[in-house]
Amino acid sequence: MCECGSHRQTFLFGLPTSGSMRRCLAGELPMRRRDWLAAVGATAALLGTAPSLVAAKLYGKPVQYDFISSGVVKGSQTTIVMPNGTYDIRFAFTDRGRGPDLRSLIALDTNGFISSLQTTGNNYLKVPVAERFTARNGVATWKNAVENQNEKTPARRFYISVDGSPEEGAMIARAALRAHNGTVPLWPGGDASVRKVQTVDVTNGQQSRRVTMYELLGLDFAPSPLWLDEDGELFMWGSQWGAVIPVGWNGALEKLLDAQNARTADLGRELARTLPQRSATAVAITGVSLFDSESGTLVPNSTVIFHGDTVAAVGGNDVTVPSDARRIDGTGKTLLPGLWDMHHHLSAEYGPRILAQGVTTIRDPGNNPDYISTTQKQYESGELLGPRVIIAGLIDGTGQYTAPIGVTTSNATEAIARVRDWKNHGAVQIKMYSSLDPKLVPVIAKEAHSLGMRVSGHIPAGMIAEDAVHAGYDEIQHVNFLFLNFMPDIKDRTQTPLRLTAAAERAGTIDLQSQPVKDFIALLKQRDIVSDPTLVIFNSETATRPGDIASTGFAEIAGWLPLQIRRGLTTGGLPQSPELVKKYDASVKAFSAMVKLLHDSGVRYVAGTDDILPGFDLIRELELYSEAGIPNAAALAAATIQPARVMRMDDKLGSLRVGKLADAILVYGNPLDDITQLRRVGTTIKGGVLYDTRALYATASVKAPSVA
Repeated sequence: MCECGSHRQTFLFGLPTSGSMRRCLAGELPMRRRDWLAAVGATAALLGTAPSLVAAKLYGKPVQYDFISSGVVKGSQTTIVMPNGTYDIRFAFTDRGRGPDLRSLIALDTNGFISSLQTTGNNYLKVPVAERFTARNGVATWKNAVENQNEKTPARRFYISVDGSPEEGAMIARAALRAHNGTVPLWPGGDASVRKVQTVDVTNGQQSRRVTMYELLGLDFAPSPLWLDEDGELFMWGSQWGAVIPVGWNGALEKLLDAQNARTADLGRELARTLPQRSATAVAITGVSLFDSESGTLVPNSTVIFHGDTVAAVGGNDVTVPSDARRIDGTGKTLLPGLWDMHHHLSAEYGPRILAQGVTTIRDPGNNPDYISTTQKQYESGELLGPRVIIAGLIDGTGQYTAPIGVTTSNATEAIARVRDWKNHGAVQIKMYSSLDPKLVPVIAKEAHSLGMRVSGHIPAGMIAEDAVHAGYDEIQHVNFLFLNFMPDIKDRTQTPLRLTAAAERAGTIDLQSQPVKDFIALLKQRDIVSDPTLVIFNSETATRPGDIASTGFAEIAGWLPLQIRRGLTTGGLPQSPELVKKYDASVKAFSAMVKLLHDSGVRYVAGTDDILPGFDLIRELELYSEAGIPNAAALAAATIQPARVMRMDDKLGSLRVGKLADAILVYGNPLDDITQLRRVGTTIKGGVLYDTRALYATASVKAPSVA
């Protein structure tokens, strides 16, 4: 995720699931090859001190994998099969000061199911890991970060780790392939199946291998691809974000990732052929309560007619409905403009889930230039299902904590060229990131403004928010940077995870009624600086308690989700202790209070999520605004007319007016009375095309209840 690369994520076999993967994660200084070899040597020395590995060095043959992110080796997996058949696995990588360092000892039974597992070390956020599982005499016992269970069972099941390694993906794939129907039951619940997709030949210039792509189903929103070699051993697991592949085969990674992307696109095209409901005639929604986002009021007993991709009529009983129109009874329902998510790092496969949530427009503030440009076109053409996409091109500096996506720059000439390149890729905004040289901020801002582009971003290390405003910012991403404005003692280190941890620990100590805060808010108001607070991700990071689903804010929809996504809701947060939790609780309140202060002070703010849980998170963002005391009508405006105005697109979007684009959602209930009713979107309309939201969710293994 873009803000810090350290927000809560759900991991499957050591890597983020498709439900939580951020395309701007991982930015670390490229590791030189000799440094990597030194690191491997150090790891080997460490392993040599472990008594259980002494025999392995004599009898077992280590299999070494590189972990590659953004084309750079940033970690490894070492797999050793002991003489007794036990797997000894070491998995570690680095990501801007974060990253797991895990060691697993795993024994398999004769069916390839895990009979015992012990994993120790630390997870992605450096939280200690002590995960255990045993299956013996018909009893399964396991303990991890969120579960402590003991279950009797007559049948064997495969245990899915909370903190695991890519090697475990190969284990479950082999077990499922051995099963008569390709399906294995799971601990703590559900089933997983495997299907073969394709076999390809790869070469490293000296050797050739035949590797086969399989997909695991039932664990994630989307099928999880992995590659096994001719012997059924792991060859590759991962994505552009990060992947493991045997040492010496890094050159084959691009071919395998391209094949995975092509497969994802094929699956997406099939959905685009079957799910849209297009009408050859007008669509009339009658008797509906219409949310007028411009006035913030609800207009009862309204009639709205869509024809083609535009709004043809809006009114009451005086509106004449064409005799051949498709009629939809809006009684008891609310019709709203399509929602906006103003901070979403897009993966193409998120599209159906985003539409299911009622979001018809997103702004992507950090992605690979070619990828996001291509995905934008695929959504526009209808080749793939997804929202309208507004591109904000990310520019960062170089260094240990640089973002791996977007582009980087180190001098003024290069910076100007980067802005122009983003403009050519369709960007209408530039987002500056945390490692950028502060001297380049006004250079980039001036060039972007000359091209009619907006300017926003993190606050680069060495600056505070006030400095960025004076240097040309139009908008500030993330609520933590508003608080860091009052922590100048750490401003030179905010390219590190400190920008998260300091805000989480100290935001609650900032007096929002103090004169410095009042002066800062007045500056934002005077300069018309927009805030993109992404409150949901900071609330989740600081408020979530391990194993406590209620603390996540997603308890209502937890039961809708696939197994590993559901388990991940309460894992992966910031390290906790009684003292830290007390500080976090105060900061959670402060984050919300800051957004309420923006609202009360007339500072514009827009709803965004940093894609913490695509398909569900925008509504949680709006719930937090409501809980902070912001009127529901204003919260809804932050996801409809306000972002349309900020992006200077309110002539086409943001409200339901004759002549505007036909983007709308039909909600079963009244979100102005209860904002949580947004979880009952029954129909999403984008460009006049209708989508059944429950059918959209079903494509991602989401079991959303009926809204009727």
